[in-house]
Amino acid sequence: MHEGSITLHIAADVREIERLNRLVRQFGELHDVPSRTLYSVNLALDELVTNVILYGYEEGSEKEIAVKLETTKDGLVASVADEAKPFNPLNVAAPDLKAPLEERQLGGLGIHLVRSLMDHVSYKREKGKNVLTIRKRIK
Repeated sequence: MHEGSITLHIAADVREIERLNRLVRQFGELHDVPSRTLYSVNLALDELVTNVILYGYEEGSEKEIAVKLETTKDGLVASVADEAKPFNPLNVAAPDLKAPLEERQLGGLGIHLVRSLMDHVSYKREKGKNVLTIRKRIK
């Protein structure tokens, strides 16, 4: 795997998700990121960015989301930065996956998926932005 980094800026529009997925795959291929690692990170980013678009910004917003990708000697690090209202998704309680469907609370599945796919997930509020960082080690 070759070390490198890139920051992608996408509009807060669900139609941008496909472009983001394509750019992440291209970055991964360029830097020889193993396909299993790349798949997991791309799926997690898809979930995180979709949530920012749907719940962080008002529909039709002119806002952007910055996605930074960085390869390290042992894995892939990605961060999602947005200017939405402060929100730490790591404070969302884990969903009760054993409860019957009709009794489950709405929400929480996306961040649960991200946590289960990644080796590390962290949040910080920095310079008026939510910044969620995910890390996936290469195994």
